[in-house]
Amino acid sequence: MSSHHTPSGPTTEHEIHLPGPSISPPLLGLGVAILAFGILFGLPLIIVGFVIFLVGLITWLVDDARRYASAPDEGPH
Repeated sequence: MSSHHTPSGPTTEHEIHLPGPSISPPLLGLGVAILAFGILFGLPLIIVGFVIFLVGLITWLVDDARRYASAPDEGPH
């Protein structure tokens, strides 16, 4: 018996897609960190952390929606 696998159909190479640089993930991380410190030290830090987290989440969703709208339709994957 053969120990290697041979593809049964035609294969197509797809371009590797990586997202562009974004400020959103660091904002989310900073917001969560400040929110966690707020749990220990008081309500003002909870509010600031939540606002930063919310801004990061909104920017991420808006960036993703813009990229999705401008992506070319390459058919089913």
